[in-house]
Amino acid sequence: MTGEPSLCIRGCGFFSTSQTKNLCSKCYNDFLKEESSRYVATFNINSKTAAKAAEEVTAEEATVVEAVVVKKKDKKIISRCNACKKKVGLLGFHCRCGHMFCGSHRYPEEHSCPSDYKSAAIDVLAKQNPIVKGDKLFRL
Repeated sequence: MTGEPSLCIRGCGFFSTSQTKNLCSKCYNDFLKEESSRYVATFNINSKTAAKAAEEVTAEEATVVEAVVVKKKDKKIISRCNACKKKVGLLGFHCRCGHMFCGSHRYPEEHSCPSDYKSAAIDVLAKQNPIVKGDKLFRL
């Protein structure tokens, strides 16, 4: 078996497995730390370049956080049916007209929806199925 325990190859007296390269958990963690420090040391990055990159990242993160906060403040949670004002919570249905409705008013006929479903469907079909005509043949 591959996962059968054996003694650590560094001789510390603890058990190890082939998954941890025949090292005990403590020695394996030390091995991973050494590998990561060697990996980082292979990159020659100036401290100035690293500092500039860190400043740019923090500035970008700050603008993203500000945008999220603004969106959360501006976004209003609508949890009532637009037709009967019944609370719908998470079970509300969003319509193409942009409003939320309960289960009985979810259909466009029930809430007299101003959206034109027919023309929208015709436009979609026209885009998906273009008219294909063959070239006319010349008569001899």
